[in-house]
Amino acid sequence: MDVTTKAVALKATDYKENDKLVCLYSLEQGKISVHAKGVRKGGAKLKFACDQFCFGQYELAQNGTRFTLKTCEQLHSFYELREDVFAYFAACVIAECIVNYTEEGEADAGVFVTLLKALEQLLGGVNALLITLKFILEFLKWEGFSLDFSKCSVCGASNVPLFLDSQRGGVVCDGCRSADSVRVDSAVVSLCKMVESLPMEKIKNLNVADSLSKQALQVCGRYIAHSFSPLKSLSELLKL
Repeated sequence: MDVTTKAVALKATDYKENDKLVCLYSLEQGKISVHAKGVRKGGAKLKFACDQFCFGQYELAQNGTRFTLKTCEQLHSFYELREDVFAYFAACVIAECIVNYTEEGEADAGVFVTLLKALEQLLGGVNALLITLKFILEFLKWEGFSLDFSKCSVCGASNVPLFLDSQRGGVVCDGCRSADSVRVDSAVVSLCKMVESLPMEKIKNLNVADSLSKQALQVCGRYIAHSFSPLKSLSELLKL
């Protein structure tokens, strides 16, 4: 059975002598692994379809849960992301979230649309740290691990100092925190609340010091490492 779907290539690994296995995130199929035959040969016509961040209309042959690449109409290469190291590593963080933390074959239109919006904003030169933060906060919400910076996740207290508490599974107040919790600076709390409230297209209007954005990302990264596994690309982004 043939399947046609819009998808973004997030990761590709060499397979056999001339092939690749490509991780796509598709509007209709969610995360799927696709066998791209012969794309490592010189002059292969579909080599572009395996490039990271290629957005295209993919035609796939489906056999049960297995997919094989047949053709692809490229809609956007997003190739220019590689020319800006901040934008590239931000895009890698976004890709890593989807590749590592979503289930195979579970489609989510919100993830797909926000992925594309984030790539478009990064390509347009919008602050890479803030776009990454926006995506991570949205992603955690979709996955059921939302970080609520408006109140303590245990007792509901608001307008109090907050702490990231991995043991408690979120942001808590001083009275509810465990011994290994970490204080979240009030400026970080305010930034996360603001970023979460804005649509992706409005993030460009924010003027925030990179040091503060990195602090917010460190908080999110610590939470993700405990809830899922460490984000390697985020560590690289924060070094820049």
